[in-house]
Order: sequence, then C-alpha cells, then structure tokens
Amino acid sequence: MGCVGCQVLAAVLGLMVCAVVGADDAEEFTITITPGEKLPNGTIYIIKHTDVSFNCSSKSQRTSNISWIFVGPDSTPKIVSNVEGTYSEFTTKNVGIDDQGNYTCSTSDSIAKEVLVYHPPEGPPLCHAESSDDNVYLFCSWTEGYPHPTFVWSNEAESYGSSEQPHGQPGINDTMLLQIKGSEIQDGQIFKCVGYHIAYEQRMEPSCTLKLKGPFPESEPLVTGFEGKNTTLTCHTNEGNPPPKLTWLRNETEIFSNRKYVVLQEGVTSFLTIKRSSKALDEGRYVCKSENPLGIKEVEIWVSFNTKNISGLVGAIVTLVLLSIAAVCGVLLYRNRNVFITRKHFW
Repeated sequence: MGCVGCQVLAAVLGLMVCAVVGADDAEEFTITITPGEKLPNGTIYIIKHTDVSFNCSSKSQRTSNISWIFVGPDSTPKIVSNVEGTYSEFTTKNVGIDDQGNYTCSTSDSIAKEVLVYHPPEGPPLCHAESSDDNVYLFCSWTEGYPHPTFVWSNEAESYGSSEQPHGQPGINDTMLLQIKGSEIQDGQIFKCVGYHIAYEQRMEPSCTLKLKGPFPESEPLVTGFEGKNTTLTCHTNEGNPPPKLTWLRNETEIFSNRKYVVLQEGVTSFLTIKRSSKALDEGRYVCKSENPLGIKEVEIWVSFNTKNISGLVGAIVTLVLLSIAAVCGVLLYRNRNVFITRKHFW
C-alpha cells in the first residue's frame, strides 16, 4: 500500500480536510471534492453554507465494497455511504460546524481518505503592552483557531515577524511577543499587528493597533483629614501605554506598606492610606510618581489635618436648629388652639 496524494479542504467557519489516498499494488483510488478553490500547496477551500460533494472512485474496473464513514466531535462513527461497485459519492448540503470531523473512504483492502477540521479564530486579534525595567513588550493574541495563526508587527519605519509561512502549517502559538528597548520608541508612536490564518477569507484585515504614550498622573491637589483618623490619598493616570507604575513619595523617599501606611494599586489607580493621622508627623507634601519607559511624571498633594471633630459640631448645630423649630411650632399651635382644635377638626 502506498500514499498517492494529499489534499486539504477547509470551510471558513469550518472544514479543513486532509485527504490521504491509499492503494495497493493492484488498485488505486482517487478522491474528488467539489466545489473548491485550490491553493498552490494543494489546499482546497469550501465556503460555509455551500454544498460539498465527496467522490471516491477506483481507477480499475474491479468491483469493491466502498464505504464512507464519518466520526464527528462526539467520536461516534457513522456510515454515510456504503456501495458495491467502482465508486462511492455523497453530498453534504449547507456545510456547517456540525459537519467537521473525520471522514474515511474505506475499501476491502485499504483506508482511502481522512478528513480533519481547520477553523479561523473568532473576532479580531487583541493587542496590549507591558513594560519591565527599560523594555517594552507588545503582545498580539488571536486565539481559539486551528492551526495557530501567524503575525506581523509593524510601525511607520519597519516590520517585525513574517507571514511567509506555508499555508496550513501551525504557528508556534496563538500570541506573538515583540520586545523593544525603551530608548528605541517615542511618545505617540503607533504599532500595528496583522494576523494571518489559512481559513480566514473575509475582506477585512484582522488587525489591532497600539499607541504608546507617556504617563500623566492626576490627583486632588489639597486633601484635608482629621487627626487620629485614617486619611486616604488617591492618584490615577488617564494616559500611559504601557500602563505606568505608580509610586508614592514622602520627603523624596518611596513609601511602602507598613504599620503607618497602606499602599494599594487597582489598575491605573493607586491609594495611599495614612493610619491614625498625626498633624505634627503626617501633615505636608506628598508626591505621586507615574513611570513607564516613555517618561516620568509627578503630581503633588498637600495634606492637612483638623484637630477638632467638625462633624460632631455640625451634628450639634443641626439638632439645636430642629429643636428650635419644634418649639416655635408648639407655641403657635398653643396660641391658636381654638382654631385648630375644634370638634369638627378633632373628629
């Protein structure tokens, strides 16, 4: 038995078919799949929702038992066609995702055909940037497709990576990482990632873009707290890609979480909590520093503390006002009791 040829059938949501035709010394079988568009490497693409015809025929005139067997995602074999003759043909109408699986054209002597599935990733690629020390890492991901796609990163000056890989060959993985030194990039520079996949045939180019930006932190310039209470400062950055690192400074020294301070960062927002604030020790200038490989920006926050509990004073004033209003209303009702409290009004 020898291998006569190999073809690939792919449906854009759907089917990739690798056809392995086998034969013995006395008889050869050929396989025909229509309709389809043939690529230079022998790949044939069938668009989803079309009707696909499978034909397995013998070049000799010897009669054989020819069967088509389909094994779907549930791994249950199903005989699609079984005839006694020199050829077997069946048609799958309106090809969809449920038609993907393993197809086998089998005779009494040999296995003639196997069908596998290729499908492109759903949606466009996704880009994001990270940084470490003075390096910038650009990630381009296009997942849940088979085989893995290939990528090309590019900017105004040059391209990184290559899409010149053979069609149908899996890539290394479904994410491409591009590492660039911080000294080689500029504020406002735009990078674009384009994904390529054997089963992707839509007209829109699957891509995503990243714009690198320096940081720009924002915070309230003045914060007032109460002595002996916890006071929280907030700093966030609306700009900055890769996302900047936020740190707090006091007297040019970085603040870390300890018994006195709690530092917490959630996304692009950082919080500094001063425990049991002291007017003598904690009042004054604080700095929020935002940093990524494209630059460093700082914003100042001036903190002051009140020694008296103003909230208690305000509560006492409000209570006094309410009591005064109640007293005035009581006096008015008493003086006009003959008008308001009559038998008619009473009942």
